[in-house]
Amino acid sequence: MPQQGKRDVIISIRGCRFSPDPNDSSLVDVVTDGSMVSHPHGYTVFFCEPFDGDGDARTTLLVEDGRVTMLRSGARNTQMVFEEGRRHVSYYDTEDGPVTVGVTASRVAAELGGEGGRIEVVYGLEIAGGIAEESHVSIDIHAASGPWAAVPEGITVYRDTFIN
Repeated sequence: MPQQGKRDVIISIRGCRFSPDPNDSSLVDVVTDGSMVSHPHGYTVFFCEPFDGDGDARTTLLVEDGRVTMLRSGARNTQMVFEEGRRHVSYYDTEDGPVTVGVTASRVAAELGGEGGRIEVVYGLEIAGGIAEESHVSIDIHAASGPWAAVPEGITVYRDTFIN
């Protein structure tokens, strides 16, 4: 059981989205600040991120044993549950309006502690019974105090503005 408490953190998100249409695939590298709260069942991570030029999204990750639940509000509202080997029906906001999607995770790994840690999720989204895309996401979380490595070249740093 984690020690209860709140911690300011720096969050590095790296992900790639593969679509059946290669022109619709994308990569993301974002660094932002946020907070992490421990509780008896795991951790909750809060942060804001830019969302496809549509404004900001407030993201909450609830990390429990074997499961990561993502709630996103703001520019696009989303609710997804990732659990390895299980299919969940989730809500996803798109440019064309809200849709219900199937989410099946082939990998969900989370190693978090008081100083941060890492979350990795590989999942497929299906719409109308067909795979719409596959995504690989890696989220590194570091305590905001203490040493923090320089941001690698090419990563977008996000707080109140974009810095390239």
